[in-house]
Amino acid sequence: MSADSPVGAPGTPSTDPFALVRTRGYIRLLVMAAVLGVPISVGAYGFLALVDALQPWTYTDLPKALEFRKTPPWWPLPLLAIAGLLVGATICYLPGIGGHKPAEGLSVAGPPKPRELPGILIAAVATLGLGAVLGPEAPLIMLGSGVALWLVRLLKPDMPPQAGAVVGATGSFAAVSTLLGSPITGAFLLMEVSGIGGPMLGVVLVPGLLAADIGSLVFIGLDNWTGLGTF
Repeated sequence: MSADSPVGAPGTPSTDPFALVRTRGYIRLLVMAAVLGVPISVGAYGFLALVDALQPWTYTDLPKALEFRKTPPWWPLPLLAIAGLLVGATICYLPGIGGHKPAEGLSVAGPPKPRELPGILIAAVATLGLGAVLGPEAPLIMLGSGVALWLVRLLKPDMPPQAGAVVGATGSFAAVSTLLGSPITGAFLLMEVSGIGGPMLGVVLVPGLLAADIGSLVFIGLDNWTGLGTF
């Protein structure tokens, strides 16, 4: 195998995960991780800002606009019903199932397909904005991995599956870079839920942490530039 031959390409017999590290392609993968960290973390910040604005609007501002003196105790019921209808319609009429199945826990079985991303985004915004779920971790992990793989495959459609798995995980690292307060904390979460283990985990960890560090810097900059603060 030559130094430039991609691991997992047709005719390549090697299945050693670290064979990817020994190629010049891995250096390109690290550069790609740094580049991907910027747009994905910007998108993640915008997603969190949207959710942060929707929750007080639906539970505080909207009741006041309807001339309630304070939010009625029954107010969450119609909002949760609307969230259920939106998620149900997303599952029925859009590709995919709107994200992972909550009954199966926080687990990710590879990046979603590009056509599934709108459904995941709509379901996530509906449930988070209307108060149906507790946190944005799972949607951000799926959206980050799906967007990263989609962007890279626009430029390199013949990317090997092994490299695609690394790119998808890198996008997830960038999306949750500061969600738990530190890129390192987010890395531990992703090591548990990414479904990548053994030697392959070491291959993923370096570009993943690089993307998470870039994402952390972007989050800090946006916190100060927009004045919205930390989510």
